[in-house]
Amino acid sequence: MYRPHTTALEALRIGLQVIRDAVGEDVILDKDGSPMLTPVGLVDTGRISADTAHSFEGTRTAAPGIAARFYMHRNYFIDDPDAFNTVAETFADRTRASGEYPLNLAQASVALSAVSGGMYEIGDDMVVMGAQKDRLALIENEDLLNIAKVGRASTPVDLLTYEPEDELPSIFFLRESARQSILTVFNWTKAPRSHTFKLADLGLVAGDSFTVTDVFDPSVKVSYAGSTLHIENQPAESVRVLKIIDEQVTAAAPKVTARVPAEAKTGAKFDLSAEADADGVPALSYSWDFSDGITRTGRKVTHTYTVPGTYEVHLTAPGIDGVAYTKTFAVKVDGTLHGYPNLLDNRRFRDPADH
Repeated sequence: MYRPHTTALEALRIGLQVIRDAVGEDVILDKDGSPMLTPVGLVDTGRISADTAHSFEGTRTAAPGIAARFYMHRNYFIDDPDAFNTVAETFADRTRASGEYPLNLAQASVALSAVSGGMYEIGDDMVVMGAQKDRLALIENEDLLNIAKVGRASTPVDLLTYEPEDELPSIFFLRESARQSILTVFNWTKAPRSHTFKLADLGLVAGDSFTVTDVFDPSVKVSYAGSTLHIENQPAESVRVLKIIDEQVTAAAPKVTARVPAEAKTGAKFDLSAEADADGVPALSYSWDFSDGITRTGRKVTHTYTVPGTYEVHLTAPGIDGVAYTKTFAVKVDGTLHGYPNLLDNRRFRDPADH
């Protein structure tokens, strides 16, 4: 239908609405290179940066957009920082040179994706990446995966106050729980950089109860004493990701609200859901065991029992502190499973001539 005086932004939103209506609410729509506000309410995820690349310069170019738009995450849409890359790849001549991408550059790419709190996507040739143990270990790093599972954007501490020598915002902080935090420090420059952090400036109570470990290499010593943490001579074009644990805070399980029906009908699908308290310890996942040989994962799931009886539904939700929430629910299932004695009733398509 022709609409005179329609602006480009209006046309974009009209087009997205057509797509959303066509695919429904169960399909994830990702806004790529387009204005930030126009798609809000129609898309599930949204690109917030320039394209990344299999190079440090590509990671560095994407960084300001990811830092500046951290507040959009879960307010406008799920932030999409573009894919991270752990191996070199040149598309222009269709060649791949996986040995020319140093590990420190791969770490910077993965860490930048993690601090966004949103989409966590691999942009590598999977065969090349999988053949390199150090790259495979990088994407399997439990602490990095947990940052993505928590799904919160790290705050760019120096977004408007970064030192001129740092060239770009470089410091990101994420409070994962009352016990555990993640400090990510990039060096975007071509020279070593040093930083000193006071725990109070990060919102942590100063003291000697903290343990600080390097996420990429726990054997690397981190200089920490009293209320101050030091990063000395961080190498050029690199990142440090530090896990800070307050040992005075007891590790706790997530507080989960689960909705499980007490009764169900044989052969009928029913819904289950679970959600951790947003102000408590985050749940990393939700696993359901229905005691009939079927298991599912997800915050919202469905299930169907085919035999009447009373079943135990086991829910497990591991938390970021390393302690899991567990609970068992009883579901009484009654009724008779509807049978289809006529095989024609099971066909997806029936020729009109059969009627």
